Amino acid sequence: MDNGQKLYSCIVLSGGMSRRMGQDKGSMIIQEKPMILHILERLNYKINDAVIVLNDSERIANYQSLLDQYCDGDLRENFDYSLKFAEDEIKGKGPVSGIMTGLKNIRTDYALVLPCDSPFISEGFIETMFDLLEGNLSSNVDAIIPFHIKSNKDKFKDNDEFNFDDAGEMPLEMKIQNSEPLHSIYKKENLNKIEGLLKEDSLYVKSFIRSLENPLFIEVDNKVLFDGDFRNFNRKEDLEELI
Repeated sequence: MDNGQKLYSCIVLSGGMSRRMGQDKGSMIIQEKPMILHILERLNYKINDAVIVLNDSERIANYQSLLDQYCDGDLRENFDYSLKFAEDEIKGKGPVSGIMTGLKNIRTDYALVLPCDSPFISEGFIETMFDLLEGNLSSNVDAIIPFHIKSNKDKFKDNDEFNFDDAGEMPLEMKIQNSEPLHSIYKKENLNKIEGLLKEDSLYVKSFIRSLENPLFIEVDNKVLFDGDFRNFNRKEDLEELI
């Protein structure tokens, strides 16, 4: 992909309650910088703009202050893309609401969604996801969604509902069940589908994926995407070797 074009955006979801961690995850300091800053730095030269979605104005102010501190007071000098903070439009509805808020605030037609607790997402992952999107724009793809297949064939081999076809292809519902919806790319045009789900109080991102007409599923561990890119940190024990 020609990074100079910068055709795409990123949404960083930071509005979770962090109940298992016991404190705000994105602002936690690991390896001498806030967790979210690891992600923002890896987005340089790959996107047009990024939106950090938080659940209230106080947390937005805290994140702005924290990033200013670690970026020597000038975010523009640290990132080659524009950075915006957005408050969850609908509170307490989980990541699907955050994705909706993010999509409403991006400047391009597609956004890569990332959670704030995946600080070691690789630049290779980000580049590959946008390369895959670039290669499928002509088919008007709605999303690029990684899914896991290893260990699942044996798990579901005796379940008629999840029979693999003769070519070894995983059924659609099984792909959805084993997908990584918070490390995926979504098209802004599908905002209305999320709004409809929220009106029905359907709060699962995978329900949003089911509503899409033309999603592209990409197998993890196919020498293109790897399990390590989806590592996240939910508990303090997860961070003991890093803090």
